[in-house]
Amino acid sequence: MAVEKEILDNGIILYKNKIEDANTIGVSVAVNIGSIYEPKEFRGISHLLEHMMFKSNKKYKSYQINMGLELNGGIANAFTSTFLTAYFVETIPEGFEKVMDILFSMFENDKYDEKEFENEKKVVLSEIERYENNPESKLHILIPRSIFGDSDYGDPVEGYRETVSNISLKDLEEFKAKYYTPKNMFILIEGNFNNKHIEILKKYFEKLDGEYTKLKNPIISKGRDIIEHMDTKNQIYFSLNYELEKDFYLKALGFSNIVSGGISSIVFQTIREKYGIGYHVEFSISEIYPDRLIMSLIIPGFEIEKEKILDEAINELFYKLKNEDLKEYIDGRKKRTKLIYESKKKSIFWRIKKDIIYIYLFGNTLEYIEDYIMKIEDLDIKDVVSKLKEGRKVVIYPEVTP
Repeated sequence: MAVEKEILDNGIILYKNKIEDANTIGVSVAVNIGSIYEPKEFRGISHLLEHMMFKSNKKYKSYQINMGLELNGGIANAFTSTFLTAYFVETIPEGFEKVMDILFSMFENDKYDEKEFENEKKVVLSEIERYENNPESKLHILIPRSIFGDSDYGDPVEGYRETVSNISLKDLEEFKAKYYTPKNMFILIEGNFNNKHIEILKKYFEKLDGEYTKLKNPIISKGRDIIEHMDTKNQIYFSLNYELEKDFYLKALGFSNIVSGGISSIVFQTIREKYGIGYHVEFSISEIYPDRLIMSLIIPGFEIEKEKILDEAINELFYKLKNEDLKEYIDGRKKRTKLIYESKKKSIFWRIKKDIIYIYLFGNTLEYIEDYIMKIEDLDIKDVVSKLKEGRKVVIYPEVTP
């Protein structure tokens, strides 16, 4: 069944994806705001606000939000990306109205408790510190900077300790009032819903108001190779990163599923099995933006002595992708991909998180993506490889001892 689209009276776009054999209902409320649209001095404010949305509001205390969701058969989570902040819930049909009431209260609220704000800011700062002190997380943080430099596109979604520390409660509340408005939002409902559930959702979310604020034009710079040293337990953390246009997103997603993931992948068999480099190796989309994406070959942790054969291993991988006949291999990998998708898409909670991004990018859901991947051919893989030019490296070496 095709995804239906409706515009609510206040301008919120509602997407409806009926899944007849589902037993639950998923709802994701997304705001078109993420790190690339933030003022640079407030980098990380979208992510901090995501945390604060689950704190006390005018109707519910923080514990009432969490308890109320679970005790009405619901689970919730959220994420912040470069361009989107999304909040998603899954609930049994009979708990739907109460869960919508709680979810709506989070969006309607315009004031937060100062003490809760300061406590949550400390939580976010601790999260940032953990990322910066973990070599694998640090590797992922530096990938966008290697492509886009010191810019809106190059900065981490979570922000920096300095920028997050400088955000006041007033800054956060003003940011929410400015961007969490109906014409900057869209909602996806999927699963076993009926007209009654749609009317309940509309009853709540049509109450939201606020003027549309035009998003800023993000700044993009040129990146460079990045070399850093930190405590890596005497290992090297490595990524080779490429920029692709948004038009290649579907092909890149298909490429990721075909060449990477699992022991049968050509990436694993070449880098790990033949050359013995690394434990977990992947070649996939590492970051997405509204108009482009980053593809990365990531090897998070391998012995220092293996660095001398790293270029040889990567060159062999690219040679195979460019020159070998991969038809039989691709057919087999499609079967693996189908198994994974068939298993995972039964989870409404898993798919609502995926589908809210696919709705934003393509106006469609998981089935559309799966169908595209099943049609991937050898020429498509080689087409993606031909576009992987001017790669930028991020290499994290062990600390240099005096």
